[in-house]
Amino acid sequence: AVRSVGLALGLVLAVVLAACGEDSSSTTTTTARELAGYTREPTPSVADVQIPVVGSAEPVAMTADAGQLRVVYFGYTSCPDVCPTTMSDVKRALAQLPAEQASRVGVVMVTVDPDRDVEDKLAAYVATFIADGAASRITDPAELQSVADAFGARYSVETLEDGEIEVSHTGDLYVVDDRGDIVLQWPFGTASDDLAADLAAMLADQR
Repeated sequence: AVRSVGLALGLVLAVVLAACGEDSSSTTTTTARELAGYTREPTPSVADVQIPVVGSAEPVAMTADAGQLRVVYFGYTSCPDVCPTTMSDVKRALAQLPAEQASRVGVVMVTVDPDRDVEDKLAAYVATFIADGAASRITDPAELQSVADAFGARYSVETLEDGEIEVSHTGDLYVVDDRGDIVLQWPFGTASDDLAADLAAMLADQR
């Protein structure tokens, strides 16, 4: 079953896990036909999730502000391909929106590699793509896992015998509304034009 985001329904296969140069697994789900992203049933809620954000003394709730949307991404700064591509696509998508709409979209990147992604490094990385984007570094492994589980994101950080660190992570972008619901997910590779069109449609529906 699919919960429509105010649009017609259809079926599609969506790849959920994208690894930075590593193996990935996929799952079958359903999607709203006019949207490039897909929805899940039951609709996941992250209304109770709060995360630390670099530069903020208090945890930040994942629920978007009234009439706004929050785009959340799990990645890491040393990612050679998936993360910079995804963040660049988000940047281009926001640039396509009218200023009023773009101002209603918050972007948060949560690092899955907090040992190497120290606060300054992570914040600078996010700002490279989204000037006012939020960078979250959760150093408690259990807390990070709990936040990822709430979104349905998966990741692994493994040190190989030669000392090289290998990271795999879900490549999806998650869109959270002002009720704390994950109303849409975009798989890795969704074009910036499609991201922009989906955001515009959902923001219009927020009115």
